[in-house]
Amino acid sequence: MGGDAEMRIRKAYTSEDVDLSMQAHDTLLEAEETHASAEAGEIVKSLVFGGLDGIITTFAIVAAVAGAGLSTSTVILMGVANLVADGISMGLGDYLSESAERNFVRHEFKREQWEMRNYPAGEVREMIQIYVNKKGFSEEDATTVMRVMAKYPKAFIEMMCVDELGFIAPDDDDFPAWKKGFVTMLAFDMFGSIPVLVYVIARALPATPSKDVLFAVSAAATALTIKAKSRLAS
Repeated sequence: MGGDAEMRIRKAYTSEDVDLSMQAHDTLLEAEETHASAEAGEIVKSLVFGGLDGIITTFAIVAAVAGAGLSTSTVILMGVANLVADGISMGLGDYLSESAERNFVRHEFKREQWEMRNYPAGEVREMIQIYVNKKGFSEEDATTVMRVMAKYPKAFIEMMCVDELGFIAPDDDDFPAWKKGFVTMLAFDMFGSIPVLVYVIARALPATPSKDVLFAVSAAATALTIKAKSRLAS
């Protein structure tokens, strides 16, 4: 029942059908509503990031080599070399940057925990000022809200991370950084192989098309893949 209602909620959002949305939400009163996981979002982000960089970079290599009038074998060799080297670079770079960002977030989160344990009144005053100055609360309402929230330190600190520091509190169930790097590398190699694949297939044909035809087909395949990826990103 919950899964069917969730599908109708998404359909209602897509079609902007308020009545359908209300009806679907009513069926979830006894069930927990499930939303797309953050893990799925991280996978899509890495797929788009790695894939787009891969196909554009590799096509640039193919265009340069083909434009120089070099052989089909040279185009393939240079394209594959780019896929291997840049694919590893992209995956490793994504992993290292994600790890560094998460380490920073965990450090700041622990600092807020320490401050909340040792000087909760000061943290509450900070949040009151944020909600008065940036969110338009009256001081009376902001004080009431923050004093209630402060009774629940975990929720209060998570709210501080978002409203004061600008990041979401760390979660032990976050998508592992090494997996993000691997997905980025895989996407780079998979989508980046499209411009080169045209030349690989041509080598297996009885009669190899001309260099101009091969480059035109490679460019068309690259453009169609980028268009498909833009739909995925949206």
